[in-house]
Order: sequence, then structure tokens, then C-alpha cells
Amino acid sequence: MVCVLASTLCFSTASALIRGLSGSVPPPEIAFFRSFFGLLILLPVVGWYGASAIRTERLALHGIRGALHAVSMIIWFFALSLVPLAEATALEFAAPLMTTMIAILFLGEVVRARRLAALAIGIAGVLIVVRPGFESVALGQLLCLVSVVIWAACQLIIRELGRTESAFVQGFYTVAVFTPITAAVALPFWVWPSPSSVALLVVLAAVSTVGIWLYGEAFRRAEMSAILPLESTKLIWSVGYGLIFFAEEPELLTLAGGAIIFAAAAYITFREALLSRQAAPPTSDTTGV
Repeated sequence: MVCVLASTLCFSTASALIRGLSGSVPPPEIAFFRSFFGLLILLPVVGWYGASAIRTERLALHGIRGALHAVSMIIWFFALSLVPLAEATALEFAAPLMTTMIAILFLGEVVRARRLAALAIGIAGVLIVVRPGFESVALGQLLCLVSVVIWAACQLIIRELGRTESAFVQGFYTVAVFTPITAAVALPFWVWPSPSSVALLVVLAAVSTVGIWLYGEAFRRAEMSAILPLESTKLIWSVGYGLIFFAEEPELLTLAGGAIIFAAAAYITFREALLSRQAAPPTSDTTGV
């Protein structure tokens, strides 16, 4: 629980840093430096443990995951430069909903009535945040949703990779793929960052890397049902950062919509975990007791 609370603080801090940096550094360039410095952080670990630490037989799938994640990240960084932190975080909670929709539409996954109801409620929460027809849908909101959809597709690949690959292997190949892709996208927008911006970019990479490690460690040490509700604290951190650093006062409807989205996504995640446990074959007792 401590790990997941710390990870939400790290992720929210990273979002605040991205929003703050976007005024002087183009979002694609922020994405590049986040990837590049993240890779520099991981390389000493690989050097210490040797090439066996990143051995894989699924390089192509790592490449697809990394490319999708890179596109999602670049779009998300653009969105953070346009949308208040609380609103972006509320829409970010929709990722499990999008993953479920993709599984239904493209993978033929059978979904029962309760998960469909949760999906419908979650979509209603998204509509409360965006409020189409009542307010003009902003470009930043659309970018948030596009990024979340791509990230949801990426999550399906992460699930598959998780069958055989450790979190460290996945993390290393992700930033290894990120770096050249984000470099190519950043070149047309390139500006040389100031020393203070470089320092913040290093902090961004470090905070993001630590957050990913803590998040994986949380799920390794505890049941999903115990820690997933604590992810909602990301909205609290985001509201705090928005108020303190950007004078962003969150709208009540945004917070209400975010709570609805999170509740629906949490239910779907719990339900999937329950069904997976029920489908798992019982383990045989070989102790002879």
C-alpha cells in the first residue's frame, strides 16, 4: 500500500513537471529527454547484472509495445500542456474501460452483464468530464482520450508480455524503443533547453522510473483488491499540484466524473481478477500432509 501511494505521488509529480516544462520545452522533446535519461538510469543496472538481465525471445512484441507506448506518451504530453491536471487525471482513469472495449470489439472477448453495466457507467463518467453538447470539446480533452485509447491497446500487449517477461525487461525495452522514436518526433520542434530545464528533465525521468518500479512492486507484494482503491489518490495529488503551481481550481463535475470513471474501472479490474482466479486450475498439495 505504501508503494502504490508513493507511485501515485511520483506519477502525479511527473505530470506536474511535464505541464510546467511545456511552456519552454516542446512536449515531444520532453518525451525524448524523459526516455533518454530513463535509459541512462537503467543502463548501469544492465551493466551490473549483465546481458542476461535483458534476455528475451519476444523482441518484436517489445518493439510493438514500445512504439504504441511512445505514441501514447507523446500525445499525452501534448494534452498535459493544454488540459488542467485534475481533468487529465480523471480521463486517465478510463484506461481499463478502453482496454475492455478493445477486448470486446477486436479480440472477441465475452463480457457479461455486470461488466457491461460498469463499462456504460464509466463511459457516462467520461461524458460528465468532457460534457459534449454543453461545452465545446477542447483539443486537449480529445488528445487525452486518444492517448488513453492507445495506452489501453498497449496494456493488452503488456498483459501478454507479463506471462514471460519481468517488469525490468519490459521497462528496459520500452525506454530503448522510446528513445529513437521520440528523438525523431522531437527534431522538428527542437529548442535547446536551459540548464534549469535540463535539471527538471532529469528529475522527471528519475521520478517516472521510480514510480514505475514502485507500481510494479506494489502489485508484486499485495492483492490487487487491497491496493487498487489507493490509485484514486492520484486525483488528490493532481488537484493539489494544479492549485499550488498552476492556479487551477478543479470543477465539481470534473471531480465527480473522475470518481465515477475510477469506480467503474476498479470494478472491471476486480471482476477480471476474480474470474481469473476462478478459472485457474487448483494447485495440488505435494507436501503429503
